[in-house]
Amino acid sequence: MPDEPRVLQDRVAVLYLEECYQKLTSELRRQDQGKTLQKDTVHFCGLACTSSSESYVFVPRKALRSSATENQRIARTTMRVLAKYGQDTRDRQGLSSAENGNVGLISTVQDLADDFRRYGIFAERLRYATRNSGKPNWPRTAVRELAMVSGNGNIVYPNIRTSRTSNAHESVLARVQVAVLLEVAEYHGWWLDGLQGREAELKAYASPNFPRLLWSQKLRSLLPSLFAQRAIRLARSLISYLDEDPRQDDGITLYGIDDFHAVWERMLREVLPGVEGGWNSRLPKPAFRQASNGHLLVQERGMQTDIVIRDGTTLKVLDAKYYDATAISNSPGWPDIVKQLFYHLALKSVVGEEVRTGGFVFPARYHDEGPFTQVSVVGTDQAPAIGFPSINCMYLSVNEVMEAYLGRRKLQVDIP
Repeated sequence: MPDEPRVLQDRVAVLYLEECYQKLTSELRRQDQGKTLQKDTVHFCGLACTSSSESYVFVPRKALRSSATENQRIARTTMRVLAKYGQDTRDRQGLSSAENGNVGLISTVQDLADDFRRYGIFAERLRYATRNSGKPNWPRTAVRELAMVSGNGNIVYPNIRTSRTSNAHESVLARVQVAVLLEVAEYHGWWLDGLQGREAELKAYASPNFPRLLWSQKLRSLLPSLFAQRAIRLARSLISYLDEDPRQDDGITLYGIDDFHAVWERMLREVLPGVEGGWNSRLPKPAFRQASNGHLLVQERGMQTDIVIRDGTTLKVLDAKYYDATAISNSPGWPDIVKQLFYHLALKSVVGEEVRTGGFVFPARYHDEGPFTQVSVVGTDQAPAIGFPSINCMYLSVNEVMEAYLGRRKLQVDIP
């Protein structure tokens, strides 16, 4: 059973990491990962392996608790969230659209573990010849065996040619599956269902008798001869794993994403109640008027709202912000605020006098645990500036959001 990883938090100070985990920090810097060369804090969520027995999980900001047991559970939840996000963002070719990360590989790892839990090691159904045991083969018996005549004149065969079937695990597909699952169990067994404690079972099967560099090539050659849906799906998953697996590189191995903001936004869109799609295509776009003929040239891409929620007659435009948001210095700046003001103006141009509100949604340890309630535009006397709407601030428990995302359920929260 693999050792459980040490649990750290996304956006931990690089100086703290350097002081406490020198090998991890030096490897991150050597490979220019986690933005440790550009930022004062580590930007990474996911699993960092420095060896088969030493690994670290960076969970989202505000996720850590005081209990080590609880933090291990949160670490498992984080990996499952990244796996689900990788599945949700796959394109038609099965590739993840996530930038600066390899969450697609995490989802592939989970696919392989799920396949093994449901079906076991891939087996080919083989039929072999036997005598007097199994399904009779009368034509072969008549040709190969000596017949005798019984006392009542009936033809009797003392020996009957028969055949039996068995499940064979000697194919290339089965051998590569075994070897890959042993790798997966070594690094990921602690968070995957169905792999912990099954290493001995896997080692009882035959492994490939050709180098690892050829595993993917062998499977590609095998694909055209596969017809069963499970065999095709398994082969493609194994090829994806082998092609993407960064453990072929020296040093640290990372399974995760540099910027968790994209995951935070995706989760909120899935778990908040009343989310209404299709608004980006309805919002106005900038256009340039030509001097020669007065015609307008409209830009293809307009404003891209994160989340629009309908609550009765009220439309609420929410901007998912993966900020600490505990002080002005770590909260959304003027560009983010202006964007929200423009969302309000754009929405007003479409819906007229229908009530509209806007807001930022920040991660927190617990719901509503945050210092700010609202962002306003004020004059030099701190009086509200005329014509500028206020922007609400909403804090949601990052752990509850992750649990709801995995459970495909809506959060029961009030949205200001």
